Amino acid sequence: MISSILTLDLGTTACKAIFFDISGNVLADGNCEYPTAHPTPVAAEQKADDWWEAVVKAVRQAEDKLDEPTEVEAIGLSSQRETIVPVDRFGTPLCDAIMWMDRRSKDYANQMAEHFGKEDLHNMTGMIPDSTFSATKIAWLKEHQPDAFAKAAYFLQPRDYVCFKLTDNFILDYSLASRTMMLDVRKLQWCAEILDYLGIMPKQLPPLVWSDEIVGYVTDETASALGLKSGIPVVAGGGDRQCEALGAGIFGTRAMESTGTTSNISFAADSVPEVIDSRVVCSVHTLRDHWLIEQGLTTSGSIMQWFRDRVYYSDEDPRDKSSYKPIDAEIMQSPPGANKLLTLPFFMGAKATRWNPDARGAVFGLTLSHTKGDIGRSIMEGVAFELKACLDVLSDMALSPDELVIMGGGSKAELWNRIKADVYGLPIKVPRIREAASLGAMALAGKGVGIFEDAAQAALRLNPIVGEYSPNQENNEFYRRYYELYNDLYRSLEQLYKRLEDL
Repeated sequence: MISSILTLDLGTTACKAIFFDISGNVLADGNCEYPTAHPTPVAAEQKADDWWEAVVKAVRQAEDKLDEPTEVEAIGLSSQRETIVPVDRFGTPLCDAIMWMDRRSKDYANQMAEHFGKEDLHNMTGMIPDSTFSATKIAWLKEHQPDAFAKAAYFLQPRDYVCFKLTDNFILDYSLASRTMMLDVRKLQWCAEILDYLGIMPKQLPPLVWSDEIVGYVTDETASALGLKSGIPVVAGGGDRQCEALGAGIFGTRAMESTGTTSNISFAADSVPEVIDSRVVCSVHTLRDHWLIEQGLTTSGSIMQWFRDRVYYSDEDPRDKSSYKPIDAEIMQSPPGANKLLTLPFFMGAKATRWNPDARGAVFGLTLSHTKGDIGRSIMEGVAFELKACLDVLSDMALSPDELVIMGGGSKAELWNRIKADVYGLPIKVPRIREAASLGAMALAGKGVGIFEDAAQAALRLNPIVGEYSPNQENNEFYRRYYELYNDLYRSLEQLYKRLEDL
């Protein structure tokens, strides 16, 4: 019988269940989506019970694919971050979960920034005051769903809820706690003044644990639902981005660029900067005594999906409208610079490095001669320019990486990878596994039960570099001039965004 580690990754849209063998090979996987409700244009909600139903279905799918019986040694967890749901003392949800992308708490973020001081709040929690983070969503609940707020025994994130369903235990690891904007990122303890401001008590937040700790064991009832044996150790794991960074080996001088629906640049540090740069957030890593300097865009891969669905394919087009192959073929016909076309990729506002919620997308330089391929290439280049701006921030912080590892579904786009290497002027390294949040959770679970001595070294061994995109020097010189124009274009529009929003 093969020994395995089961991981459960609660992403933004689906749960992925993977059985890994101890060498990091995937034995079987399952995937189950859950719906997102948008009761208003800026709202995004999910039902916590849908997360658990997806877990059960994904695990059962994976089990059906196993070629032979496997002995599950541990379960590792990761999940979307900041999403919050209040539950009673029995773990019953009191309302729908408010997702990380929900923007209804924008005003509460501004109020917190004004009350505590934006710089002070950022330097204490590592988070830039924004509606993304859980504290602002709790403030919104307090005013708009007072019954759920008053009855809340705990405020949980998706991983916390699933952990409770597995073990009957309430826990919260430091990596996810750091994304609430309520944790002192240096002292690793709750900020009493923020909890007082929100009107919640420390006991309403689950006990803090490390990401590699065993936090409980699978109950008999849950084991029956999942088709597993009871008593399997469950290891905390952490936020999906931090788990992904671990799976990509992000520590030392290696940085990660991850592109999916959106994009993120992450770099690990073994201490919190004395003063955190105003353009970055500082999260707790899943590795003990490490932090993650993060910069996240709002849209990147989602813009390419928009281009595919709204621009490239017509309603009458008989081709497979889910395919990017013909799009890539046309983009390859467009030269660097997309025939003097520039795209600002702020299709849902701007987070890092601009932090401007009023920012909007722009396509600059359009003429009657431009093709769909030119527009597609300008989108790819625009995202690359904005990620280059994130790398420049790291340089300003004296944290320049000497190699960059690509992760996420967007990393499968070969042309985009070549454009990014040319824009960054850095070699882009390709690991064996590019959707590595589950691998990071697997390494943490293995560390927790003693299979691995060190989670970081296990991740490096399990996910070696297998390829590289090297920058073209001529293209890099060319893109430097376009990058300057790109930044000037943003600055020229910066004041106009607010006027547009106020119309």
